[in-house]
Amino acid sequence: MERRALKVYAVANNKGGVGKTTTAANLAYGLSRKLIGPDRTPAGHVLLVDVDPQGNAADALGLRAAVYDAERNPDGACISQLFTGERVLRDVIVPAAQASGSDRPNLFLLPASRVLEQATSRLVLANMQAMMAGRDVVAINDLLRHYVGPALRAFDFIIVDCPPKMDVLKGAVYRFADEVIVPVQAHFLSAMGARQHVDDVLALVAGGVDIKVGMVVPTVYDRRQVMAQQVLESLQRAYGHNMVADPIPNNVTVKEAPGVGLTVLEYAPESQGGKAYQRLVDRVYDDVRRTISQST
Repeated sequence: MERRALKVYAVANNKGGVGKTTTAANLAYGLSRKLIGPDRTPAGHVLLVDVDPQGNAADALGLRAAVYDAERNPDGACISQLFTGERVLRDVIVPAAQASGSDRPNLFLLPASRVLEQATSRLVLANMQAMMAGRDVVAINDLLRHYVGPALRAFDFIIVDCPPKMDVLKGAVYRFADEVIVPVQAHFLSAMGARQHVDDVLALVAGGVDIKVGMVVPTVYDRRQVMAQQVLESLQRAYGHNMVADPIPNNVTVKEAPGVGLTVLEYAPESQGGKAYQRLVDRVYDDVRRTISQST
């Protein structure tokens, strides 16, 4: 398949409550701003893909009204509609610019909803039945490559926001993404969960999956706490200073921004949280540009 996307990132951790959606939404928005030309017109496009049935990526961007709900919004979008053949890709991608008070001409969302978990469970059963009957079927591990793969031709960056429990779709996500970004809350239990997650990724690599851990992002970091400093140092020892990003501080604006449907980069860009996420965006973007420069 002809590819345009510079990079596909999965933002994932087996542990919940570590800032995956916040990190994914801010990274997607920040990268989209990198692709705005001098005349304020888009020079590229970014897609945020949600594979978490909670659908919080839509909340982070103020797009809950666009998400499928059987009772309140039957015309809304959900990634599960791709897997079940109800809709095609272009019909479930939502422009982030339609959120009130936003300026996002080149950022788009492929949302998830509560029906995703049910849909994937039914797909597993249907796939087993089809295989036993000798019929052709899209393997569960190829769902994203098959149904979301065409987006590689239209978007420069694709960010996949993953749920903590990703048993069914784990293979599909990691076969679609190039790298995994792992947010880690700055306490010991979260760091241990991150190590387990990294081990899972390394096991997939050993099994032939072309994926790597690109970065570990400490979140909810309070530099005044000795434990937080110790966790940061342990992460740097475990993964190396180059793989561990600057910590995202435990900043009130990071928590407030989703409540008004904005990223912290929009809500309070000069706050400590906003500056930290901007540094993360700058690092990811510069790493990609450096890789491209070295390969040409």
